[in-house]
Amino acid sequence: MSTRQKLQNKAYIPEKWENVNCPVCNSNVFSEWERFGDKMQYTYVLCKKCKLVYLNPRPLYNEAFVFDAYEFYAENDERYNITDDFYNTKTTFEKQEAQEVCKYDERRTNLLDVGSAAGKFLFRAMPFYKKVTGLEVSSRMAELVKSRLNINVLTDKFENVTPNEKFSCINMSHVIEHYPFPHNWLQKAKTLLEDDGILVVSVPNMFSLDRLVKRFVKKIGLFKNAWESWRTPDHLFEPTINAMNYLFKSEGFKIIDYYTYSRKKMNINSFTGRIYHRYFRLGSNLKFIVKPQKE
Repeated sequence: MSTRQKLQNKAYIPEKWENVNCPVCNSNVFSEWERFGDKMQYTYVLCKKCKLVYLNPRPLYNEAFVFDAYEFYAENDERYNITDDFYNTKTTFEKQEAQEVCKYDERRTNLLDVGSAAGKFLFRAMPFYKKVTGLEVSSRMAELVKSRLNINVLTDKFENVTPNEKFSCINMSHVIEHYPFPHNWLQKAKTLLEDDGILVVSVPNMFSLDRLVKRFVKKIGLFKNAWESWRTPDHLFEPTINAMNYLFKSEGFKIIDYYTYSRKKMNINSFTGRIYHRYFRLGSNLKFIVKPQKE
């Protein structure tokens, strides 16, 4: 999320708006889902075909928007205040996440973490893989991870990256919903995966129990979301199970497993966790483990 407007105490005002079709199925048939923003200036719509919730109209997706929404980090950004014990004491969830991913990646030769940020997942995945690599649009964040963890971090957009190697696992944790062309990323992932490699995609769950309750409470006027004027609408779409299934199937991926989880604690294998996260799939986040279909 951008911090420039916050630092300058300025409201974010899109330079231009654009109307778009559904990023997953390209349908233009939708209904309004909800309005949000400090002046309710943003609108999420629900695709009638694949059930994706997406931003429409949205700020023009260009370099200026990308910089404001994703690439600008202020000097006092808390993500840079990393102490020596940060990776050991602040990465419990990432440890559980890495262990869960390893259940599906039998080779564990090479891992690429797309949107690696401060490298918490990379740190926890290192003991399980022969090699780990990060990908991060912020050069400052990449340098931080390189200096702290001695891990190579590529600084490019995923759709443009051209590493001289392939990966047994590509991890995308809460990044694909920031990109307007998810089909392109899946096709790119195919070119970078080893034979029988896996793609792990984690996204918010728009139809989670808590999101649906919050939406209902807002609609009846009992709750109003706090939204600072400087915040950009950086989630270009909000995934749902139906829409993600449609996306993977349309791009020739086989779904190995999928479930919901909490970002505070995985808790998917306890008795109550299996009912909530694997049977009803009502958790706040979705995780898909997929691999390209063999022709």
